[in-house]
Amino acid sequence: KAKKVLALRVDPESPESFMLRPKRRRWVNERYTRWVKSQPCTCCGKQADDPHHLIGYGQGGMGTKAHDLFVLPLCRTHHNELHADTVAFEEKYGSQLEL
Repeated sequence: KAKKVLALRVDPESPESFMLRPKRRRWVNERYTRWVKSQPCTCCGKQADDPHHLIGYGQGGMGTKAHDLFVLPLCRTHHNELHADTVAFEEKYGSQLEL
C-alpha cells in the first residue's frame, strides 16, 4: 500500500524575511556532540568533559553558540582555561580552528 501524501503549508514570507538582521538558527546535533565528548581532550589527552563550541571566529552571535558542527573535545581544566583567556590559551595550544 502506498502512503498518503503529506500536505504541507509553507509560509512564503516568514517573519525573518522582514527583519533587517534575523537571528541565525543554530544547527544542533546532540548525537554528534555526545560523540565529541567521548573523545580525548585535544590539549592533554584526558577524557573530555564536554564539547567546546568555537568562540571568536564568527560562528556564533549575540547570545548564540556556534553550530554543533564547530566543537572540539576539551577536559574541564582546559575548557575553563580557554574561557578565562582565549588569547593566552591560543598562544599556548594553538588556534581553536587547528585543534
